[in-house]
Amino acid sequence: MAQKKSRGRGHADGIRKLAAVIMVGVLAGIVALASGQFLGWFADTTTVTLVAPRAGLVMNPDARVKLRGVEVGRVASVKNDGDHARLTLDIRSGDLSRIPSNVTADIKSNTVFGAKAVNLVIPDEGPKGTMRAGDEIGTDHVVVELNTVYQQLVTVLARMEPEKLNITIGAIDQALSGKGKQIGDSLVKLTDILGKTNPHLPELNKLLREAAGATDVYADAMPDLMRVIDNSTVVGETLVDNAANLDALLINVTGMANTANGVLAPSKKKLISTLSDLNPVTKLLGRQAPGLRCFITGASDATDISTPLLGGRNGNLLLDAGLIPGQDPYSFPEDLPEVRGDGPPTCQAGLSDIQSKEHIKFYVVDNAPKPYQPRTTAKADPRKIFNLLFGGTPRG
Repeated sequence: MAQKKSRGRGHADGIRKLAAVIMVGVLAGIVALASGQFLGWFADTTTVTLVAPRAGLVMNPDARVKLRGVEVGRVASVKNDGDHARLTLDIRSGDLSRIPSNVTADIKSNTVFGAKAVNLVIPDEGPKGTMRAGDEIGTDHVVVELNTVYQQLVTVLARMEPEKLNITIGAIDQALSGKGKQIGDSLVKLTDILGKTNPHLPELNKLLREAAGATDVYADAMPDLMRVIDNSTVVGETLVDNAANLDALLINVTGMANTANGVLAPSKKKLISTLSDLNPVTKLLGRQAPGLRCFITGASDATDISTPLLGGRNGNLLLDAGLIPGQDPYSFPEDLPEVRGDGPPTCQAGLSDIQSKEHIKFYVVDNAPKPYQPRTTAKADPRKIFNLLFGGTPRG
């Protein structure tokens, strides 16, 4: 009986030990799952790359990535490729579609030397597009860090020589020492001048805008002006290179002028008188120039046409005669012309072409006691025919 009790007690102790082990394992699993959940082991993330001039003094992996103050991911790794820092960002896949593709990045911290975080900023012009896996935020979208400003300031201070800075500050102090009243008076006068100038600022702005238009015109013409200057330089160099030839040319022209003066000076009055007498002749020739041209052109064409008829081919004169209606014979003094009409000569409407069939207009002027009436029908006068056959042409 005692043996059965010892066996039952040992079995119960084994069950309690197994339960304790299982409980410890479950607790360890819960702690591990909670830790993994906190560390983001089970988060569905997408990789995005951020290229920055530098990552700051305190930028470690697992730093937060925020958008409008809300965490959307973590920094997976920070690498340096020589000139820039490349930050691999793990963005939550569910939040990636809410991030625009034109965001800018600001690497900053809550304190000056505290841990840094990546803050994504939407530009003022508004969001555009949607960020995708593998996108890269370039250096032109990264705001300058405060540490970079500190580094530049330290560089400037390192290059500055303290003794020279002390001398400069001392010189400024010595120059301004005891001149406070003068500086104050100058500031008061400057205030008065600015007060008088301020009402004229609109006119000044208008003048500046108009001056901008004028400068634009000069800017557009500047290539041509520069080309003119270049050409002038070439011309000047050419004149310098040919200075001896130019001197010889001026000497020869001077000698020719002296020779012409010696020839023309004695006959100056005769030349002037000849030119004066030639003036009305040239005016008359100028007035008659169209008619003269028309006559010469027509005579040349008539010569070409009449050459075969005047012995050009066989030495015989060939005539083509016929009867056409004529007008009454001239009688004196009834048909004596009276010169009361005038008009400039002309060569229009084909007058220079003797073969032209174009109808030419004529002047109608009061230059005879009886107006001209061209005959359009045939007329037979027996007395005039008999007189023409046997008595000859009447003479006035």
